[in-house]
Amino acid sequence: MNSEIDRKIAVILVADVVGYSKHMERDENATLKAYAECERILKTCLKKYKGYVFNTAGDSALAEFPSAVNAVECGVAFQNDIKKRNEWDKTEVKLEFRIGINIGDVVKKEDNLFGDGVNIAARLETLAQPNGISISKSVYDLVVPKTKMTFNDLGVQKVKQNEFHAFDILLDPSQKRTLKTKSKRLLPIIGAVAALVAVLCFGSLYLNTSSENDKQMAALENSSKPILLIMPIETSGLTDNQKGFARGITESMISTLSNYQAIKVLSSSTSFHAQKTEMLDESIKDEYGVDYLIRGSMQVMGENARLNLEITDLKAAKVTLSKKKDFNMEDIFKVQDELGNEILGALSIDLGVGSAQGSNWAKRWRSMEDFTKFLNWRNEWRKFTKNGYLNSLRILEELKASYPEERPAILIAESWQLYQKLNFGLSKNKEKDLKRLKYTLDRGIEIEPNSVDLLAGRALIGVQYLGRSCEDSMADIIKTEQLGSTVDTLTIAAGVYENCGELKKGIVSTRNALELVPNDFGWFITSNLVVRLYKDGQIDEIYKLIGDDIVAEDMGSWVLAIYAFLEQDKGNMENAKKYLERAKKRGLNLERFEENLKSYDEELHKKTINGLKKIGDLE
Repeated sequence: MNSEIDRKIAVILVADVVGYSKHMERDENATLKAYAECERILKTCLKKYKGYVFNTAGDSALAEFPSAVNAVECGVAFQNDIKKRNEWDKTEVKLEFRIGINIGDVVKKEDNLFGDGVNIAARLETLAQPNGISISKSVYDLVVPKTKMTFNDLGVQKVKQNEFHAFDILLDPSQKRTLKTKSKRLLPIIGAVAALVAVLCFGSLYLNTSSENDKQMAALENSSKPILLIMPIETSGLTDNQKGFARGITESMISTLSNYQAIKVLSSSTSFHAQKTEMLDESIKDEYGVDYLIRGSMQVMGENARLNLEITDLKAAKVTLSKKKDFNMEDIFKVQDELGNEILGALSIDLGVGSAQGSNWAKRWRSMEDFTKFLNWRNEWRKFTKNGYLNSLRILEELKASYPEERPAILIAESWQLYQKLNFGLSKNKEKDLKRLKYTLDRGIEIEPNSVDLLAGRALIGVQYLGRSCEDSMADIIKTEQLGSTVDTLTIAAGVYENCGELKKGIVSTRNALELVPNDFGWFITSNLVVRLYKDGQIDEIYKLIGDDIVAEDMGSWVLAIYAFLEQDKGNMENAKKYLERAKKRGLNLERFEENLKSYDEELHKKTINGLKKIGDLE
């Protein structure tokens, strides 16, 4: 298998928009227009310096260059051009970018690149300042003799699981900064932390503003994501300099937990504001909409330390998880990463996928970072939009590059990726994709015959695309129930029941899945249940199920479309228009919506679509 991997050394540039989601919230159309303008600027620079984009992810672009000098000169030219654009008086939305550049080992698969060379470039991008460029030492060594640029040595940095020596390219003298460096000696660590604290104190005005933004967002936002607040670590027995460690742990945990898409982590400014004003739990819940609160304490005696963490469910008013770690102060950075990953693992399992399947899934991956990637793949896939498909495909390809051997976890993910590809009509060679789809399922079950995920996948995908009989697919579902049902197997079983003419059984199975998962991220299961209730004529049950959650900003587009029809049917055209507009903004795939209704009941399909057409334009 390894002999088939196409490896090479490549120069990678990653560019990403700063605060893109906030721009989109303020004015989506103007932001999209602004991004298109910036994209044209980037393409012009790429053409000049012989770079090409091999991947995009929403508001970011990943490009390869023939040389480090080309990449650096392209990055500088792009940032300078963006600065000129932003200084123009008529520029409506002033977008800023961060850029990271690295040279390293990559794996080429089809037209995409993966591996450490790409990962470190992405980490350098997150390290970069707004309007800035951060490069690895390997790039610095190649370009410093050949350019007249000014560089700032940031020392050895660690971002997530990657450790690397970084440099800033100083496009402006004001960009010079000092960051903490990775060191095993205690004194340099303390000095770096003290410098960080000084910078944070200097930025207190900004932090207070961020805290107010969190409060405003909590008041306005209703979504499927639970909100977390990580309180600053309480300290005992630490010197003033060492207290910076506790702050560093708080910041590190916020960064780590923010990696998981299915939760919303409030900013550190909100954490320190809540601590400074001695807010009670009830006030934190009411003012910021916080669902879960993480508290911790740290005691130090000489070089030895103990860190305690606990998670409180504010709605239930009880502690749901406690963690304790004893360590030597020299291992502080290692420990903060370990604890952050442990907390992330517990939250992602308990809140996002349910303990029955989550604990089993976590064992399939070598690191928490890979497990989180898998969960984010699942979240993107479950959006069931073309954009979600592309994002999930990108994540899956990254995982496949890290796990080139045939693993059941990768095979089942690939089978669902192919299923969605066929569902969206994106297949250029349907026969080839169907053959690969059958192989991934059969091979996965051959390796792991009692995998409930693979059995359930074969049941639904088989009956829809592989000519599998309902009898055989039902047998797979019965086997998953005998082995132990999970959130996903129950959700998939509902699809099998519906496909085989057992809609009411599908409704029961979907309800059972909802009962197992504490948090239905993206309203995926809820949306499926609403559509099935609608098909079965249980309209009152729909309103009862959704209730006040209909205002959630991430409510499913199909739910909103059904609400639009129901409101139109009752003569409430103003509400109907609002729901239809929201459905379109959420990416309503009308073709799939129609196909889903038509396959069940032609009359229901006609009635629904005709009703929606009375409200307004469906395109």
